Amino acid sequence: MPKLKSIKNWQLKTTLLTGVFYFTYYMARYNYSATIPFIQAEFGLNNATIGLMATILTAGYAVGQFINGYLIDRIGPRIMMSLGGLLTFIMNICVSVAGSFQSILIFWGLNGYVQAMGYGSVCKLYTSWFPPNERGKPLGFNEFLQSFSTFIIVPLGAFLIVEYGWRSVYFIPAIPVLIGSFFFFREIRDKPQDEGYMPHWVTTRAHNTPAYSMVDAYKRTLSDWRMVASYVSYGGSQFARFVIYTWVAKYVYELTGNIIVAGWVTAAFALGGSIGSLAVGWLSDKIRLRWPIISLGMFVSAFSLIVFASAPNASPLILSLLMAICGSGIEAVEVCYFLLPMDILDDEGYQS
Repeated sequence: MPKLKSIKNWQLKTTLLTGVFYFTYYMARYNYSATIPFIQAEFGLNNATIGLMATILTAGYAVGQFINGYLIDRIGPRIMMSLGGLLTFIMNICVSVAGSFQSILIFWGLNGYVQAMGYGSVCKLYTSWFPPNERGKPLGFNEFLQSFSTFIIVPLGAFLIVEYGWRSVYFIPAIPVLIGSFFFFREIRDKPQDEGYMPHWVTTRAHNTPAYSMVDAYKRTLSDWRMVASYVSYGGSQFARFVIYTWVAKYVYELTGNIIVAGWVTAAFALGGSIGSLAVGWLSDKIRLRWPIISLGMFVSAFSLIVFASAPNASPLILSLLMAICGSGIEAVEVCYFLLPMDILDDEGYQS
């Protein structure tokens, strides 16, 4: 590809390639949702035990975020995100051939860890390539694609299970992330300076940030009450999110006996988030206020979940509508959650 001469072209290229690559990450993370009842049946597990798949995935992801955020700042998002995609493919293949549930848990927990190389890299790239008042739109586009990926993978996983068995769900959808890893590494640059640009939003302080230790980084990010408040709030939203992706498909499958229907009802949550992300990204840049959008989104999601839980006899269409409304809150306002560190810590280089 010839060298692009305009930073606007590089911004567009970075947005598109990063968003599409992270789309493939999600194909190899939320593929587990439709497989839950079938892994449970094959290994004779109770609900508490099969629920460990979500627990180990999120635990691995949490540890990965804690460690990889620092590494992304030091090594760079291009290398870290490419490596995370490659390792994601390997972990999914290991799950697909695992002979015991214990092995599945080990590889799925490791998948959570390597998946955490992705979103910190996304945020670092958008922080480097866009000024503060323009980051909502690329991040909203990224959230749109990742939610749309989940919208696709849950019913696709249900289809693959019917045709080829649950193990195929950890092989076929993981192929795109492998291809994307090599293409992303070849095409992306960490920051405008790598292509000879010095944009106005790159401050002298950020550009010349001295080397800092992991301890220094986390002292800074944990000493700001706004950051701590966002951690607590985001943790609550993610608790609900993983409950939905882990249990809704199984719940609807038990109600209807149809895994395809269960997949589509679960996918509606991601569809609502996908559409909502574009609106939230635009609105957050427009008003530059993150907290009101987050608060409204959490209220809408909580209300729709209460109605969903209270209506087990509702039709799949109504259940899907409630899931879509819920997703327009929890999924879409992730844009604001991830813009907050960029807003608060921008000048100090702690954005991952």
